[in-house]
Amino acid sequence: MLVGGLFVYKAYWQIPPGVRAEVQSIDGSAYRISDTGDRQLAPGDQLAEGDRLRTSGGAHAVLRLTDGSTVEVNERSVLGVGARGRNMTVTLDDGDVIVQAAKRTLGHLYVKTPDCRVAVTGTVFSVDSGIKGSRVAVLQGTVDVSHSGVDTLVNAGDQIATNDSLTPAPMEQQIAWSHDRDKYLPLLAQFATLQHRIMQIPFPQPRFTSDLLQRVPTDTLVYLSIPNLGDFLSQANEIFHDQLKQSPVLQEWWNQGQGQKSVELDTLIEKAHQMSQYLGDEIVIVGVKQTGNPGIAIIADVKKAGLDNFLQSQLPFSGSAPGLTVFDQASLNAAHLSDNEQRGGYALIRPNEAVFSNSVETLKLINAQLNAGTSGFATGDFGQQISAAYTRGAGIILAANLQQMISEKNAQSNASGHRLDDAEKKSGMEDLRYLIAEHREINGQPENNLSLQFSGTRHGVASWLAAPAPIGSLEFVSPNASVAVAMLSKDPKAIADDLMNMATSNKQEQNRDLKQAEDALQINFRDDVAASLGGDFLLSLDGPVLPMPSWKAVVEVNDSQRLEQALERLTEAIRNQAKGKQAHSIVIQSEEADGQRYYSVHDLTSGNSVAHYTFANGYMIIAPSRALVMEALHIYATGDSLAHSTAFRALLPKDSSDNYSAVAYQNLTPVLTPLLSQFSGQSADALKQLAADARPTAVCARGEENRIEAASDSRLLEMDFLTLETLINLGNKHISQNVRE
Repeated sequence: MLVGGLFVYKAYWQIPPGVRAEVQSIDGSAYRISDTGDRQLAPGDQLAEGDRLRTSGGAHAVLRLTDGSTVEVNERSVLGVGARGRNMTVTLDDGDVIVQAAKRTLGHLYVKTPDCRVAVTGTVFSVDSGIKGSRVAVLQGTVDVSHSGVDTLVNAGDQIATNDSLTPAPMEQQIAWSHDRDKYLPLLAQFATLQHRIMQIPFPQPRFTSDLLQRVPTDTLVYLSIPNLGDFLSQANEIFHDQLKQSPVLQEWWNQGQGQKSVELDTLIEKAHQMSQYLGDEIVIVGVKQTGNPGIAIIADVKKAGLDNFLQSQLPFSGSAPGLTVFDQASLNAAHLSDNEQRGGYALIRPNEAVFSNSVETLKLINAQLNAGTSGFATGDFGQQISAAYTRGAGIILAANLQQMISEKNAQSNASGHRLDDAEKKSGMEDLRYLIAEHREINGQPENNLSLQFSGTRHGVASWLAAPAPIGSLEFVSPNASVAVAMLSKDPKAIADDLMNMATSNKQEQNRDLKQAEDALQINFRDDVAASLGGDFLLSLDGPVLPMPSWKAVVEVNDSQRLEQALERLTEAIRNQAKGKQAHSIVIQSEEADGQRYYSVHDLTSGNSVAHYTFANGYMIIAPSRALVMEALHIYATGDSLAHSTAFRALLPKDSSDNYSAVAYQNLTPVLTPLLSQFSGQSADALKQLAADARPTAVCARGEENRIEAASDSRLLEMDFLTLETLINLGNKHISQNVRE
């Protein structure tokens, strides 16, 4: 026992002597935080046990760990490196890292964030730790992520987050800041090409009726209808293997972590394709109200016999491995709810329907309803919303009874003693009723619609999106813009009132804090700023991205003189309070040219111009240079704007709306082309592929009295808006810093 204990101590717990990591390179400023004080780091410096590294804004650092692994550290990140026995641990408090883990024969490399732990050996992955939680994305190999007591295996190309509100981000965005991005860009370009080819597969024809809608339980909270995609998956797999044969880059990625699973993946897809041949054209997933957690079930019509035998032979349940327990109605009636303790899922095969769930209780509920026939769900108010979607042609329908879900959540909160605070009650989100999202393709043309319905007139935050009307700010944007996001809001002064109304948990104290802030900055936020603004706002990228992105902001202004006076008082207050090394003293200067007064915001500390602006035609136009401001005025004067572009109008949804409340537009091809000059070899080829696959998209929204609707006739997944930030950051590191400032 003594020898065994000594071995365990030395192998797994003993703190080995020596350094933990060496700084290979630093771009910007990075600091070592230790008990003896903070010190700026330089290449060649070392980190010992207990030391922490912090990178400043715009900085980038590369560490080489003593086990041979390298860790790229993004700006504003804080981490430490420790060792126990044969294991090393990178503790990431905040920020982003990309880890290239060395291959090991003993021990592991761990990356720990405040809410998860990643165990790896010989792989490449990124970890982000922020205010919402952590996200892990794998580029090569496989990692094991432990979070909330659950271990999850994450493969190359996949990602996982520790918080449901932290949605997946494009992989190219997560590695854009890396100095090794040239190695990753060609692979991402192959993924983009593969995605583009898969999206050319014909989508199943729309469905205009559903017999399953009539028979789901009346207390269904979530309803998701999708077509039978068995043939689609089979064709997508064929395209993947064809692309794999043609691309050495894709082959290298596949062989470094996925190749050994090729046979398993092919077998799985083939099983899914075979099973789809037993099922009807529609598959419905429902979430139903049950005691405790909601029950989830998958329901489909059965069009030929033999599905039960197929499932029992292909997905058998055993005591050693999870599988599928297959019931008929008789065996289901005899099953006990304690069977839920088994691993794996359950299937009920009826003469005309198949039902899948992870709960015997849910299977029994659905079975009883199917035996009873028509449930009445389709004739209820929620069901009628879904029925209307079918009449328009169903591709994919997602419907959620938000009102009932919020009511259930509030009841649980009240039962546990946690009541809603005033901010939640006054935000207007308590009045949410239904969410109906639709996607269909008719003759190869996509249609996407989303409706967020409220139980009464929108108020609070829910009312900030104004009713549809002409968006004048689009008149200042050229037809060659890469990105334009414009929206109409209700009166900004009313928005300020809403914010103050929601902040009532300690109104006296908050009013005092606000008054102190306003006194220090010499402005009244509501009366000097919000009251001076209209409700039309736009942000765009309209022009070259190198060497400085040609961003442009356009804001409707009701009282330009009052707003300008408030801005000058604000900058003066900032100058008077500027202290310390990181403080920036700014000043507004103005001059007149051709009868137009132009303003510039100068950073006296750095000597740079932060922005230029002017007031014209009821708007404030802001840009990084006066030339861009003047160009915006010229676009407005000539009428040659994005709003009048034939190509832009062709992207707008085909509906009865002549105006919208918000428009989001992107056409990234003009951005990608100049970036090619910054790259050579495979990186340039990758950007060419990304440019070839980029397609313009437009999403439009309407704010109606008791609902918010959004629509798009674009293929939204071909190129998303987040890619823009990635591509800008690829060109010049100084650009991203200027954009943030």
